[in-house]
Amino acid sequence: TLAFGDLELDPASLRVRRGGEALHLGPTEFRLLRYFMERPGRVLSRQQILDGVWGMDSDIDERTVDVHIRRLRKAINRPQDVDPIRTVRAAGYSMDVD
Repeated sequence: TLAFGDLELDPASLRVRRGGEALHLGPTEFRLLRYFMERPGRVLSRQQILDGVWGMDSDIDERTVDVHIRRLRKAINRPQDVDPIRTVRAAGYSMDVD
């Protein structure tokens, strides 16, 4: 099980919880969250995220990452929650808390 703050991800059962509450993620958002949780605190470029989540042979545009980050944020964040995904201008994204 991977944990970051109050987020828990169980790769074996494909389940995600935040604050003990089950979250429902699509397969891409699940892989994206797992990728971030395995690399906490590291700033990851869009290209690194594409390679790590979609695979090196994918022909997907880097802006697709932004769309899936937005979907992931919507799925894991409630109004009172601190967003664990930080946008790093001109660099990419990082899973950390300011």
